[in-house]
Amino acid sequence: MFEGLKKKFSSFVNSLSKKEEEKVEEEAKETQIVESKSIEEQVLPKPSVKEQEIQKEEPKISKTKEPEKYEKPTIAKPKELKPQTEPQKIVEKSKEPRPIQNQSAAKVGISTKIKSVLVGKVKISENDVEPFIEKLHLELLQSDVNYEAAEKILSAIKRDLTGKTIESRNIETELYSMIKNSILSVLMKSSNVDLLQLASNSKNNGETPFKILFIGPNGAGKTTTMAKIAEMFMENNLTCLLSASDTFRAAAIEQTAIHAQKLGIEVVKGAYGSDPSSIAFDAIVHAKARGIDVVLIDSAGRQETNKSLIEELKKMNRVAKPNLKLFVGESITGNSLLEQVKEFNNAIGIDGIILTKLDCDAKGGNTLSILSETSIPILYFGTGEGYNDLIRYDPNFIINNIFPN
Repeated sequence: MFEGLKKKFSSFVNSLSKKEEEKVEEEAKETQIVESKSIEEQVLPKPSVKEQEIQKEEPKISKTKEPEKYEKPTIAKPKELKPQTEPQKIVEKSKEPRPIQNQSAAKVGISTKIKSVLVGKVKISENDVEPFIEKLHLELLQSDVNYEAAEKILSAIKRDLTGKTIESRNIETELYSMIKNSILSVLMKSSNVDLLQLASNSKNNGETPFKILFIGPNGAGKTTTMAKIAEMFMENNLTCLLSASDTFRAAAIEQTAIHAQKLGIEVVKGAYGSDPSSIAFDAIVHAKARGIDVVLIDSAGRQETNKSLIEELKKMNRVAKPNLKLFVGESITGNSLLEQVKEFNNAIGIDGIILTKLDCDAKGGNTLSILSETSIPILYFGTGEGYNDLIRYDPNFIINNIFPN
């Protein structure tokens, strides 16, 4: 999951580190030139007053043409020429240690500067962030996040990163933390709805049965999810009854009956093609008579575009008056899942969402899409066909799938 995003994140971190190292090396070279000049000034001694006077007189001696008047070259005596050569020797001696000291000073300067990358700080500019944001945008779209949701998430990440100053040695950790917090701010929008607590409160207050209507598209796993929820309630000392109200498929009625048999609970069912609302009503009446705590009502799978079936669902909502309406959708559906949620929510209202088939090649991005566009909480993830293959919604579960430890 999000394999491409992990690669882009590593690439982004490496580009920032490389940019900082290049900047440090340039500064080190400039420092080397300055240090070389200062060392040269320290190594070369200032000529004495006497040497300066000799250097000033030197041009006069070299330009005088006295041999025409005086045939004997008596002026060019070794004693008088000796001072002229001494300053040259001093300069030559002073040049000898210069290259050695210069190289040593340069090496120390560069080494110190490069080491400072590990303990220095990096300021992230908009130019640094932009390429990473563009790649991340593509990754989110390919991971089932719809366009509008991706834009919101990326805008928040860009705002959080741009202009931030972080320590170079902690660059990957801090970048990860910033991006994680931006995504978590979306995932944390899901409110905490505890089904067990709601059903228990209903029982303690004598308001039984607690009624849950399961809705959603074809093949999402409503009937199996309904059986999983029943198992969870039974493990917490709540009695359950199943209502086989999906009368549009004969196999669905039989499937509900088989689940009830395996769980050891009662089921209310009717003939194929009968009124699903009447089956739900009979199940509620039977539960009241038997003192059963929870009634779980199945419904026919339907697409959000099937208006006649949506109208039938509205009728079930009016007749059964469920305490909760749970939408069951596939986590592998992709972008169309958000449209399904919106249409069902507009039709009868949705109190919670259960995403199934997370054990398949699910991207998980539709979780971000739903929570960035709606306020409907996500309650559970289905991770298999077993009755215990149901896990509570946890934002960290999604984050760890995006950025594994």
